[in-house]
Amino acid sequence: MKLITSIDYISDIDSSVFLSVTKFDEVLYYKYQQDKPYSLLIMVDYAHSELVLEFTGKILLDKYSQLINRETIKDSLNNINKLNICRLDIEAILHDAEVVKCDITKDIETDINVINSTIRQNLTNYRKWTVKQYNSGIVLENVVTTPRYKKRLAIYNKYKELEKVNNINFIDSLAAKNEILSYFNGKVRFELNINTKQQIRQLLNIPNNNIQNVLNAKANPILTVIDEAVRYEPQQQKAQTLRDYEHELLLKDCDYDMVKVEAKVRALSSKNTSIKRMMQPYKELYKRLQNNKTSTIDIRALVA
Repeated sequence: MKLITSIDYISDIDSSVFLSVTKFDEVLYYKYQQDKPYSLLIMVDYAHSELVLEFTGKILLDKYSQLINRETIKDSLNNINKLNICRLDIEAILHDAEVVKCDITKDIETDINVINSTIRQNLTNYRKWTVKQYNSGIVLENVVTTPRYKKRLAIYNKYKELEKVNNINFIDSLAAKNEILSYFNGKVRFELNINTKQQIRQLLNIPNNNIQNVLNAKANPILTVIDEAVRYEPQQQKAQTLRDYEHELLLKDCDYDMVKVEAKVRALSSKNTSIKRMMQPYKELYKRLQNNKTSTIDIRALVA
């Protein structure tokens, strides 16, 4: 999340840890940046009278699994104050700040490989949307050149991401690291990057970028992007012959209920017909259909 607010809401700046840029002995801005154990940027811009704060969800430390939301946003800002490098007026920031960038995330227990396969096979338009490999998952994004129209949805194995070397410092900083790792085991993260103020308003369906509007928004931007990019159609085994097609029509007519299928076959066959032999092609086709059906997943239902 990236916030812009009034410069009046920061005080007690420790100039020994902030980078200062001056001109004619006048401070233009102070800047503090860290990557570990979590990403944090503090910019005190005197030229524009602005305070810029940018941080990731890892700033929540042991509350990381709860994500940044209206209940945990104070924890995020409190953890900045606990660094003792400056003092933030948290209440004022939560009243006035504008959100200019944010990531909308959702963690779901599912199979990343099936998600990957389903999206690749069911894009609404292969010229307008692309799927690229991304670490332990994929990135789904639209093909546009204008930033305000860009949509980027990363879908990846969250547990594997936390196991990476660059997250060691974060994991070691946690008092409840085993609980955090256990929570994310088996979780797939859907992470939508929203990088312009206009997109935030559009995707969250809010009138302006005030932080309270963002935190209290009811819209589901991840679902919006999935609906634009992915057409969910369970894969069906295509008939290879006229006889296969006839078998599939009977299966469909019987609601794929093999008891109904056998009853229909018995009713339409002569008394001397081997029902076992007659049922064999229906059983084989039904098995192929079931196996193929499990290779896709209703992503829309997962993120709704």
